Amino acid sequence: MPSNDKTYVRHLRAVILILLFLTPATRAAAHEGPPFPIVVDREVGPYTVSIWTDPDIGIGTFFVILEPGEEGSLPDIRDVRIGVRPVSGRLSEVIYDAEPQRVGYGARYYAEVEFDRGEFWTVRILIDGTEGGGEILTEVEATPDGTIGPIGLVLYALPFIAVAFLWVKAVLRRRQPA
Repeated sequence: MPSNDKTYVRHLRAVILILLFLTPATRAAAHEGPPFPIVVDREVGPYTVSIWTDPDIGIGTFFVILEPGEEGSLPDIRDVRIGVRPVSGRLSEVIYDAEPQRVGYGARYYAEVEFDRGEFWTVRILIDGTEGGGEILTEVEATPDGTIGPIGLVLYALPFIAVAFLWVKAVLRRRQPA
C-alpha cells in the first residue's frame, strides 16, 4: 500500500474517532410498556371497576375505569382518589386525586403516583358518587422504567461497532497487494 493511502486511512480513522467523541449525547426517550390490569370487573357500590397501571419507579400511572353496575346506568361520580404506601410500612399513605378523562362509555380517571423505590406497594382506590361508592385494596410492584442509563448506549452500539470494524478490516484487506 502506498504511503499516501496509509496516511489517508490514519487521518480518516482519527477524524471518525474525533467526531464520535465530540457528537453531543442526547437523552433518548425510553419506551415504556403499556399499562396492565391489576383489578378487572370488580363490583364496588353501583360501579363495575377495572384498574390498569404502569407502576414505574419515579412516576407511575393509574387508570381507573368505571362502568355501570347491574342497574345499567352510571351514577354521577364525585371523586376518585388513589392512595399508595409501601407494604413494608416505611412511609405513610399518600393520596392522589385522579382526573377524569373523556371516554365514549362509562368513565375513566387518570392519576400519576410517585414511587420512590422498587418494592411492593399497597394501593387503595377510593370512589365516591351520588349513589354511594367504596374502596378497592390491592398491591402492585413498582419497577424500573426500562432505561439502563449510559451502559445502554454502549450495549446497543456494540453490533454496529462490530459491523463497522469488519467492514474496515475487509476494505483494508482488499487494498493489500495479492
